[in-house]
Amino acid sequence: MPDNTPVAVDVGMMSPGKVIIQNTGSFDILIGQDRSDVLAATAANYLTLPAGVMLVFDCGPGIGFLGQRQMWWFAANGGSSTLEVAIFSESH
Repeated sequence: MPDNTPVAVDVGMMSPGKVIIQNTGSFDILIGQDRSDVLAATAANYLTLPAGVMLVFDCGPGIGFLGQRQMWWFAANGGSSTLEVAIFSESH
């Protein structure tokens, strides 16, 4: 993931499961709900995923999707980094 190049990833869940997001690179990655949230010139509402950190979201049977917006935006901050996203869900 090149520095300051926002990328959208669909993390929508239609059945119970897990979403795993991991920063395996050397630089932080910003997470937001909109492209402008993670773009250096306009970044305002974001979560910082530090290098080497993994987030795990457990989506239970009553959850139709992970959030109101299924597209999340990611951008490396300070240098190129590596983002891994895995979505594991039940198939019906």
